[in-house]
Amino acid sequence: MTTALAKEEQGCLDFLGLYHNPFPVVPEEENFYFSEHIQKILTEIIFGVHARKGFMVLTGEVGLGKTTISRRIINLIEEKGVETSLVFYTGFKDVELIRGINRDFGLTADSLLFSDQMQLLYDFLVEKNRCGKNCTIIIDDAQNLDFKSLELIRMISNLETSGEKLVQILLVGQPELIHLLDSKELRQLRSRIVIQQEVKALTPEELKDYLYFKLNLAGNRGHIRIQKTALNKIYKLTQGNFRQVNLLMDRCLYVAFLHNTLEINRKIVVEAFVDLHPKKLKLLKKPLTLMASIFIVLSLFGGMVYSGFSRDISSTSSNIKTYATPKDNSDRLELGPAKQALQITDLNLDKEPNDLGQHSVIPESVINFLDEYKLSNYRDPFFEALETGRFQELTEEIFEKTGYMLVRLDHVSDHIQNAYGTLRYVSNLIGHQQFYLFWRPPLIFTKFYYYYQGEEILKLQKMMAKINLYSGLLDGIVGKKLMLAVVNYQEQAGLSVTGYPDEKTIFLLCHELENLKNET
Repeated sequence: MTTALAKEEQGCLDFLGLYHNPFPVVPEEENFYFSEHIQKILTEIIFGVHARKGFMVLTGEVGLGKTTISRRIINLIEEKGVETSLVFYTGFKDVELIRGINRDFGLTADSLLFSDQMQLLYDFLVEKNRCGKNCTIIIDDAQNLDFKSLELIRMISNLETSGEKLVQILLVGQPELIHLLDSKELRQLRSRIVIQQEVKALTPEELKDYLYFKLNLAGNRGHIRIQKTALNKIYKLTQGNFRQVNLLMDRCLYVAFLHNTLEINRKIVVEAFVDLHPKKLKLLKKPLTLMASIFIVLSLFGGMVYSGFSRDISSTSSNIKTYATPKDNSDRLELGPAKQALQITDLNLDKEPNDLGQHSVIPESVINFLDEYKLSNYRDPFFEALETGRFQELTEEIFEKTGYMLVRLDHVSDHIQNAYGTLRYVSNLIGHQQFYLFWRPPLIFTKFYYYYQGEEILKLQKMMAKINLYSGLLDGIVGKKLMLAVVNYQEQAGLSVTGYPDEKTIFLLCHELENLKNET
């Protein structure tokens, strides 16, 4: 990667608030999302290995993570002392195939005779069995094996002693493997298959979990949002295929970066898909009828005429910015008990979000808001963040130096308004009012994904249990029940559902628990 490209990629990650690319093209075993369906496959096959079932088959379409699942199986069974041999080049035939198996078991022999290589493998398996060891051979891309090679695999599976299989064999391949095994020539091999599993694509609900799992693993703290219409479009275009989802989402993040937004909508998904598949653009558009085409031409012509007319009128107007303040106490937002109310409404919705003049005047209400928290030295960058929506670097700096975390909400209760110094502001970028406040959170989440363990996770489990949203084990490990509890709470609180315990979620949760405590 060139220096320029590397800088652009890092700039994109910095803007998105991510440590690394959450959707790489190359499979990641460590960061792989194991859905409930895949967990069942792992359990079944690992049981088959330990129970010495003999012959097993795992199939699935391209891009569903079969190779990653295979390597996960190897890691799990090797932890239990199982000796493994992985063959991933299925161009091997005859003696080369068995040599490849022996080589991965760590066995070498000068002889190239089939009988010698077979005897070498048999002696190895017998010795391991005598020591109480189990052995497993995994062959990836097995659909590429010819009849003769598959017959050799059957011969190896016959190796046993005292009625116990000396080696377990797992064939991993595309759906064509099943058709191959169903052939008349391989009926003996087909009859020996004890376990047969198929990897399936993500369901729409699993797709949502997968996307936020990968984003959160890469450092996202609920900042990146994916609209429901975007999720539906991603699923329609990828059908839940891991590889296709990663390709599309990688491009979606870049398009979002170009559009200066942290919210992925349907339009961004379509634009990303067209970037990846320009020839498929016509598939996303419905053919226009003759009348529709004429209507569009007339509309464009009318728009040109209107544009010229309105330009003449607008040349006599000036760009005016005004600030409105409440006229009575009913609209005031209290800065805690008996504190000054703060409110600002920005009426200039025509100004470009990044067009902050060097001499822009910071509204008094913003100044007072920051002064209440003793953050007056952040007036300029905070006002710029209000206008541009780029809060991440500023809020991280404020939190690091003061312990204050900024919370931005679309709605706040009267109780919150009375308890905290709250600023109501309408920026050009967002187009609707938002409420801002600072607080010192009792716990922070930097990691939140399946099977992650930490003290903060245990605290969250206890907090969710107090409001009857979590009934699982208090083990400090992120699981499906805790993920669901976070989602349910965000829905109840009217927050964007991200599945991540971000600052908004934790703030409202702590506030609710404090109210319950005071009531009792």
